[in-house]
Amino acid sequence: MGMSTARAPSFHVGGRILARMGDPRVRRFLQLLVNRGFVEESLININGSQKKLFRFGPLGSLLRRNILKQWWDAVVLEQPNAFCVENTPLVPVDELLMPDKTSEKLHLLKGTSLRSSLSHDCSAAYLSALKLTNGQLPVSVASSGQCFHGTADEIGSNADGDKLLKNGLSETQLLLQNYSPPVNVAQVFDYWLRSRLRWWRQFSSNPSKFNSSTSSDSKSKTSEESSSQAAINYSFPWGAEAVETICNHGDIAVRQLEATSGVSHQGKYHQKTFYPHLIECQTSIEQCMAVFLTDAYREHEVKRKGATKNQEDVRLALHLHPLLSPYQVTMSVTGSRLREVRVLAEHVAKELRDAGISVFTSPPNSDSMESQYRRNDELGVPYTVVMSDQTLDTGVITVRGRDTRLKQQQHVSKLQSILLQSIGAQDLT
Repeated sequence: MGMSTARAPSFHVGGRILARMGDPRVRRFLQLLVNRGFVEESLININGSQKKLFRFGPLGSLLRRNILKQWWDAVVLEQPNAFCVENTPLVPVDELLMPDKTSEKLHLLKGTSLRSSLSHDCSAAYLSALKLTNGQLPVSVASSGQCFHGTADEIGSNADGDKLLKNGLSETQLLLQNYSPPVNVAQVFDYWLRSRLRWWRQFSSNPSKFNSSTSSDSKSKTSEESSSQAAINYSFPWGAEAVETICNHGDIAVRQLEATSGVSHQGKYHQKTFYPHLIECQTSIEQCMAVFLTDAYREHEVKRKGATKNQEDVRLALHLHPLLSPYQVTMSVTGSRLREVRVLAEHVAKELRDAGISVFTSPPNSDSMESQYRRNDELGVPYTVVMSDQTLDTGVITVRGRDTRLKQQQHVSKLQSILLQSIGAQDLT
C-alpha cells in the first residue's frame, strides 16, 4: 500500500463552503481551533486517494473525553441491562461482518485487517450480555473505538473533504446495539430516536437546528425481515447533514449469527421466546466535535475607544456546554501580592476539583484581565474567577460569565455552590 503524508498548517476549506459561509468567518473559526489546541489536520495519500489525519491537542482531547463520558452515561449507565465491550481494532480478514458492513478494509498484517465498524465487536458480545440477564430481553451492548477507512467510498464523497472533521482515515465510532423482542420493537425504536435527539439538543445552544427523519425499507413480506432507519440531522452553515443514524435491522442479523455459531441466540420476554430485533445507534466522536464546535462558535464585535465602525474588534468565543467544555472554570490572579493570592487560588482550585469541577489555573502573566477574558472565551471556558488583593482582605472574588460577559462579586466561600448550581442548571436543560 503506497502512502505519503503532507502536513498542512491549518484546515483545508473548499470553495463550496467558503461561498456559503463567507471566507473571513470560516478562516477565523478554523484557525481558532488550530491556535487553541483543539484539532489540526494533515493529509495522507493512499493509492491516489487523499484522506485526513487528525491530531487533537490538549483542549481537543479534553473535549473528546467529555463527549465520550456523556455518551456512555446516556446509553449505558442510565439504561437497564446495558453493557459495554472493548476489542482490538485488528481483526481476521475472514471474520464475520454484519450484513451491511462489507466495505473494503485496510490490511495491516497477513491474514488481518483494521476494522471499519464496531458492529461485529458488539454483536459478538450479545450472548455474553444475554447470560448476564439470565436470557431476558431487552439487552443492549455499546462500544467505542477507532475504525479505519481505506477507500473514499467507505465514508462519503470527496466533497466531504471540505468539511470539518470529515473524510478521515479513521474515526472513533460510537455504537449502541439494542436487542428487543419484536412485540414492542416499534416503541423501542421510537424511544431511541427520541432519546438520542434529546441528547444532541441537550448540549446545544441552538436545539432547533436538530431534527429527525425516518424511512423504511421492506424487501420481504415478513415483518421479521423488515427494516427501518432514522437519522438525526444538524443544520450546518453549509447545509443539513445526518450526524447519527438509528436503524432497525430486524431479526435477520441475529438469525445469521445463530446459523454461524450453531448456538441459540433467542431471548425470553414475558415467558415467551423470540429472536430479538437489532436496533443500532451509530455516530462518532469526530462527528460530535464537528457539531458542538460549529454550534458553539460566536463572534462579537467590540468597538475600541476612539475607533470607527470599520475598526471594530472581532472577538471570538466558543459557547460550549459546561459538561463538554475542556475546563469549566479558569482561576486568574491579579494585584500586588501575587504570591499570597496564588496560594489561595490554588487552595480554592483544589476544593473545586474535589467537588468534580474542572479547573484551569492561569499561569502568571502580564496580560490585562480583558485579554485573559478573551483568551478564556476562545478556550470555551464558561466561568472565569478572579482573585486579587481584595480577596485576601475581604474574601471577595469576581466571577465572570462567558456567555453573558457579566461580572459579579461574590464571597469566596460561596463560589463552589454557585458554580455547582450554574453547571447543574444547564445540565437539566
